[in-house]
Amino acid sequence: MTQKLFILFFMLFVISPMLFPSQKVSAVTDRESEYYITNYQFRTLHSYAWDEGSVSGWEAFRGNETFYLTCLKVIALARSGYPRNSTEFRQLVEWIKSKQSKDGSFPAIITDDYPKPDSEWFYWELSRSAGTGLAILALLEAGESSDSGSIVKAAEFLQKNESGNHWGSTVYLFWEETGLHEVNESPSIVATTYAVAALSRLGYDVSEEWSWLEERLTPERLVGPYLDNFFTDFVFPMPYRDMRAPYESIVLPLLFLREENVTAPKETLEFMASLFRRTQYIGNATLRLSFRGITNYTVEERIYTVNGWETLRTWDGTGRRAEINISLGPLDWESVFLIRSGKALLENESGFFKDGMRLYPELPENYLPLIGTSHAERGLFQFRDRENYAVIETPTLDGSWNHDVYSTAIALIWLHMCGEKGENIDEALKFLELASPMDSMTFDGDAYALIALSIYSGRWKDNVPEPAENESNAQSGISWELPAVFGIGLLIGVLIGFEAGRGG
Repeated sequence: MTQKLFILFFMLFVISPMLFPSQKVSAVTDRESEYYITNYQFRTLHSYAWDEGSVSGWEAFRGNETFYLTCLKVIALARSGYPRNSTEFRQLVEWIKSKQSKDGSFPAIITDDYPKPDSEWFYWELSRSAGTGLAILALLEAGESSDSGSIVKAAEFLQKNESGNHWGSTVYLFWEETGLHEVNESPSIVATTYAVAALSRLGYDVSEEWSWLEERLTPERLVGPYLDNFFTDFVFPMPYRDMRAPYESIVLPLLFLREENVTAPKETLEFMASLFRRTQYIGNATLRLSFRGITNYTVEERIYTVNGWETLRTWDGTGRRAEINISLGPLDWESVFLIRSGKALLENESGFFKDGMRLYPELPENYLPLIGTSHAERGLFQFRDRENYAVIETPTLDGSWNHDVYSTAIALIWLHMCGEKGENIDEALKFLELASPMDSMTFDGDAYALIALSIYSGRWKDNVPEPAENESNAQSGISWELPAVFGIGLLIGVLIGFEAGRGG
């Protein structure tokens, strides 16, 4: 009898990890990640498309951004383990389904990938194909059957609107004085990526479409707005609310394609990984002071003490161009640099650099009101009328990108697809875990942060939706673990009783 009981208890011990899996913990704090996931689930659920932090910043596109954000919410919540049968989740899903048109399409979303210099400032690109592909992905994540009427009609729309192995966007010119005007149709990397990801998920052969897309997933096309922009030259990542490069917009559909064993070209992944490694706010950085067209200048490094502001170092100089390279160590990160000049500093090219990459951009004077004071506090140049000076605040090297939830989450998702690991990833995750809602410059930053945390905690993989036919069982709330344990316990009890009866 003792041998039989030992075997039964051993079986229970062996299968108990499968019945009751251990709680995953944060990769950086060794505390349970449940709190951080729950926090971002709440923040995601209560985020809205508004002018502050939206993609476009224009009321004309509020409906498009609301639809995009709702689909993003469903995906982020579902894959983070939020109950798919909860009332608030089902309301989001039903709202998405209610937006489907008779032709099977869903509302257009902003793609921002018109291949024309400075197009991000003058043109807006919207695509119903991109919105339809996103809707299919969201509905599938919600547990919708692939042969449901909504998804079948949406897939048919994508097939009918394919053109030469790709999908396009409608390009608009928008001015406040004249309103919105359609310009033309343009092939779209973003729309094609969403369509390919959705159709691939449904089992369609998209090999030719992927070949078209793969040829265009080049560094120049993905980060083009940063390479050719008359406002800021090359700045990466760019912390503006009303501009996005294709690399940002395609990160989600590329993540889904990765689950289908379809990945971006190796050269592109290596380029993106290198770019993010060089621009993460970690390690050390150099403050490069550079002026043109001035006759004199004074730079003061100041620090605030109990006695008020004190000047630590001063640099004076003259000439039409001057450079001072200051390598900042750990004790310098509370410093503020005050630049004075006899002439306006609007051509000031100073800034923080890391490995030759600018951490903060300089901007024209009249652009600061458009950005808002919260961005100025993050270290952008500040100007006052009739006063020729600028203040540069030292950035906090907190492991983030731009001290911003959105930028950091996008970087982490890309680095996951690039196969990057290590201490710097942990520092970025820690930033997300400790970031407040005020640390996000965009309306969708919390949703992307929830996706990033879900990926690195394992929840993204653990919460792949069940087949539709099993959904009723999943929603019933009845788990098979407890009956299994009860059955084993009952078997042990029977054997003990049986053996006791024989002994009697």
